[in-house]
Amino acid sequence: MNKSTKYLLSIRFLRSIGQGLLIVDFALYLKALGYSATTIGLVYTFVSLFGAFGSLFVGFVSDKTKRKPFLIIYTLLLMFASLGMFFANNIYVIAIFSAIGSFGLGANGAAGPFSPAEQALLAEKIQPNMRGMVFSLNTALGFLGMCIGSLLAMLFAFLNFTQKNMDYRLLFFVVFLFASIKLYLLFKVEENYKPKILKQVLDQKEAGIDKKENLNLIKLIGLNSINGLAIGLKGPLIAYWFALRFGVGARLIAPVLAITFLLSAILSFYTGKLSLKFGIVNSVFAQRLVGLVFLILLPLAPTYFLASLFYIFHQIFNRSSAGARQALTVSLVRDKRRGFAVSLNSASMSFHAP
Repeated sequence: MNKSTKYLLSIRFLRSIGQGLLIVDFALYLKALGYSATTIGLVYTFVSLFGAFGSLFVGFVSDKTKRKPFLIIYTLLLMFASLGMFFANNIYVIAIFSAIGSFGLGANGAAGPFSPAEQALLAEKIQPNMRGMVFSLNTALGFLGMCIGSLLAMLFAFLNFTQKNMDYRLLFFVVFLFASIKLYLLFKVEENYKPKILKQVLDQKEAGIDKKENLNLIKLIGLNSINGLAIGLKGPLIAYWFALRFGVGARLIAPVLAITFLLSAILSFYTGKLSLKFGIVNSVFAQRLVGLVFLILLPLAPTYFLASLFYIFHQIFNRSSAGARQALTVSLVRDKRRGFAVSLNSASMSFHAP
């Protein structure tokens, strides 16, 4: 594994710690500010739509230019947004900063609307037969960071501050510190991708390849749109749902999410090995099927203990295939279209309404 790949994996890990903090506390913070469930849901919807359309733009443009500059821009924007959130109270300002930083979505360390550039850059450094393994490792590191972030959020909940909601606000300062480290690591990443100048007329062979790739991407978008809807119905707002349904707070919610992310990290790592033995598609299908069973059981749980248990098992089987699915996406197309393919994948997963 080359140095640039290690840097990108490290960046994913550090970013996921900040996201782990906010997946626990972001909705609870907005609730503490006095905003209704409808308002909170609209904020999440705005963040999701911003990410969806933003990823389409980044994916298309990064294929024509370079990928690394987009990640630098995103990191700078994340630093700006996290500092802004430390002082923000107005819901419109909060929504804008949240969209820029993809706050609260629990994206497992993904770079928000700039994910297409990141995944395309990572794919450049990996041999095709190793992508399932490395992308699964990338996902596992993201879940591990989310686990650490969730535990940190629990620790913040035990601290007593004289200023109201300071335990929530300080989380954004932690996100800023991690973003600063990521910016340093990004400058050490080397990019070899050189976009080719498009010809005005494609030859017949090239056009045939494009057509086959487009058909595969359409199938992928259809499947992801259904999955994205399911994520929107129970994903980012799960902490808020636990709080309303069972009357629990961050002290009890954070350990559940931490366990979820830790087990997801372990299973993600082994998914990479399974993809080498049984193939990416077979590995993804088996895990999604098991996860579906626990999703059906989740709303039927009468107690917080059972609900959290069903949630944990649903998430670890559903999420641990993310790396394999990303590897599949970047393998469906040629290098010059990877940003575009990943952007379609990300956008189709983002079109949901919390």
